[in-house]
Amino acid sequence: MARGPLEFVVVEFPDRVPGRELAPELHRLVDQEIVRIIDTVVVTRAADGTVTTHELGEYEGDPDFEALDPDIQAVDGLISEQDVRDLAEAITPGATALVLLFEHVWLRSMRATVAAAGGEVVLAERIPGPVVDAIEAAGVGG
Repeated sequence: MARGPLEFVVVEFPDRVPGRELAPELHRLVDQEIVRIIDTVVVTRAADGTVTTHELGEYEGDPDFEALDPDIQAVDGLISEQDVRDLAEAITPGATALVLLFEHVWLRSMRATVAAAGGEVVLAERIPGPVVDAIEAAGVGG
């Protein structure tokens, strides 16, 4: 089966990850086959820069993390220690982040259609929402 592209997203919070607030939207995206969550890791970067990581399953009994439901992820352990070290640099000291590795399921059929027509997807680049907002606010491109 042709896969859609995989993407890491690091979502930072000043305190705990608010799982009960995030869970409905994550479940909606998975249920509608927009994304497939491949792996998730919770990363805390202490004020002194020390990084600790936890898999969702380690939070058994915690309603915030149980709401995220580790069962929605397809594979556990694909986010490597090196990935975490690299991604942790983006996390503010004293904050906690939810690191998601997900597949763009909606792009599977497009990739197959392009391949059937003799083409190949050679680049997919994400432009962060805040950058798009800033460009639009500056009146560029409109």
